[in-house]
Amino acid sequence: MNEPDDKMLIQAYMAGDGRAFETLYNRYRKRLYGYLYNLLSGNETEIDEIFEETWIKVIDKLGSYRDEGKFSAWLFRVARNTFIDSMRKRKRNPAVPSPADDLPEVPDWSNGPDRQLEESDSERVIKEALAGLPEDQREVFLLRQQSLSFQEISEIQACSINTVLGRMRYAVRNLKKIIAGKVI
Repeated sequence: MNEPDDKMLIQAYMAGDGRAFETLYNRYRKRLYGYLYNLLSGNETEIDEIFEETWIKVIDKLGSYRDEGKFSAWLFRVARNTFIDSMRKRKRNPAVPSPADDLPEVPDWSNGPDRQLEESDSERVIKEALAGLPEDQREVFLLRQQSLSFQEISEIQACSINTVLGRMRYAVRNLKKIIAGKVI
């Protein structure tokens, strides 16, 4: 039996079938989380917030979604806009103190020996290299890793396809330089 396509799932959800949205969510949740994880350099609290906010916006706007392209491109555009909105809010309200600020600082064990054993050296080098790219190049590279076409990425970034192709070319070139500099 063939899996229903995104358009069919959206129509079923809009007709009241909650399981259709669950199927759509499960189809894209890992890809979206992976994109946000790499975009935000592993800041899990922020990733979770933007991930949840993205899905809330998708649910709110699904009724006005027009199937002019791929749902995945629209989903990643919503996520990107949510990310940008989050960065703007942070700039306007730079450190709002919270009750947690009074708690003693907990050591960061995320890069301890156990974590280092989990990740191979090459994975660490690639993550560090990606973090060193300019944001627009990193975003193109990460969206391409999610199997989006250059045309879809140009729509997400609201720029020409030539700009996206240039960003990808520079991203690959810069990644090669960064990685070559880290190889011992």
